[in-house]
Amino acid sequence: MIDADPTPTEQAPTPSGSPSAPARRLPPFSPSRLQRELAIDAALRTAALAGLFFAFFLLLSFGPGSSAMKAVLIVFMILAWLALNVTGAKVAQTLPSLSAVLESNPPAGETALANLMNKRALPRWVRLMLTHRQAVLRHRQQNFTESSAIAQTLLTTPRPGPAAAHRGQLLLLLTEARLELRDATGAWLALVELAHTPLGLTEALQRMALRTRYELLVGQNEETLKGLEHKTQLAELMPAPQCGALHAMLATAAKHAGRDDLHTQLRSRVELMCSEDEIVQMLEGGLLV
Repeated sequence: MIDADPTPTEQAPTPSGSPSAPARRLPPFSPSRLQRELAIDAALRTAALAGLFFAFFLLLSFGPGSSAMKAVLIVFMILAWLALNVTGAKVAQTLPSLSAVLESNPPAGETALANLMNKRALPRWVRLMLTHRQAVLRHRQQNFTESSAIAQTLLTTPRPGPAAAHRGQLLLLLTEARLELRDATGAWLALVELAHTPLGLTEALQRMALRTRYELLVGQNEETLKGLEHKTQLAELMPAPQCGALHAMLATAAKHAGRDDLHTQLRSRVELMCSEDEIVQMLEGGLLV
C-alpha cells in the first residue's frame, strides 16, 4: 500500500540503541487496548495542561512573600508540558522513516514500532498513525485477520485528525485482507465504501484490481469482462507484476465464462509480463487458470 506522510523525516529509531538488542514484538491487537491507550494519553495530556494553567495562576499570584518552592513548582510544570510535546513531536517525525524500516526489515521495524507505541501521552493522531503502521506490518506478514481488525477499528475510530488522510489506504488494505480471508461480504462492504472515497490514480488502479478480484471470487465472470479494453489500458499504468496479475484475473474470468480464445490471448500477455515464480504464485492463489 502507498504510505505517505506530511511530517518531516528523520533517522528511523533503532530498537534500543544497540545492534544486539533483543527484538520486541507487538502484542496481539485489541480494539479495547487501543481505546485504553488513547484514553491514557488524553488523561495525561489533560493533567499536564491543567498543571500548566495552574502554574500560570501561581505565577500571576506571586507577591513579595512568594516562596522559592512555588517558583520550583511552576518551572517543573512548564518543563513537564514541554517534555510531553517534544516526545510527541519526535515520534511524529519518525513516521516516514519507520515506514521504510517496516518494509525493508520487518523484525527491526516491529521492534522500533513497539518501542514507540510504548510511549505515553502521545497526541491522539500520532498513536492512530502508529497503529496504522501496525496494520501495514501485519498485512505484509500475511496476518490478514489482524490487519483487517486493525483497519476496521481505525476506520471507525472518531476524531482521527490528520490520520483521516489515510482513509483510502486503510480501505484498500481492509478490502485486500478480507479477500485473502475469503470474506466476500466484508470485501463488498469495503468496496462500496471505497467507491465513495476520493482516491489518487495509483489507489484507483488498486481499487480496480481489488474489485476484479472480488468479482472473480463470487463468480461474476461476465461482469469482470465488461469494459475489458478500458481495464487493460488502465493496467498498463501499473508496474509489470500488478499489470500481469490483473491480466491473470481477466484471463481466469474468460476461462470460467467459456471464452477460450480470450483466455489464451490474456494468458499469453501474463506470461510476457510475469516471471515463472509469479505465475506459480498466481496459479496457487487461484488468480490464474
